[in-house]
Amino acid sequence: MKKGDVTCSECGASFRRLELPFKEGTKGEYRCPACGTVLEKLDGRTLVAYRLTIQRSIRGIRD
Repeated sequence: MKKGDVTCSECGASFRRLELPFKEGTKGEYRCPACGTVLEKLDGRTLVAYRLTIQRSIRGIRD
C-alpha cells in the first residue's frame, strides 16, 4: 500500500491518498468535494482512495 498527502491547488483542501496496487480500481476522475477541481485521473489499474483531512472554509473560496 502506498500512502501520500495531496493538496487541492484551487482551494487548499488536504487529503490522504491511499493506493492499493494489488486491487483493481475504477477508471475516471477524482474531484475535490469542496470546489470540484480534478485532483487525479484514474486509469483503473490500481484501487485509489482519498480521505479529506483539512477542508477550507467555503467563505474563503467565494471571496
